[in-house]
Amino acid sequence: MELLEIERELAGEGRMTALQKHDRILVALARRCRAAMDAGVPPEEFRKLEALDDAVTVARKVMRLQVKKG
Repeated sequence: MELLEIERELAGEGRMTALQKHDRILVALARRCRAAMDAGVPPEEFRKLEALDDAVTVARKVMRLQVKKG
């Protein structure tokens, strides 16, 4: 199985720095999703943004598990 670049980063010596870098990106994405939902979007777009926000939460949890494992 080939490791993704992010998996290598999160398993390497600089894993905490990598975690912080990727976490900042995901937090910013989640904020943009929530801001758009708060601003009011059509129902179909709201569902997409809600799903993306949920995916960001899962991605952040998986990253933390990867760092603990590494």
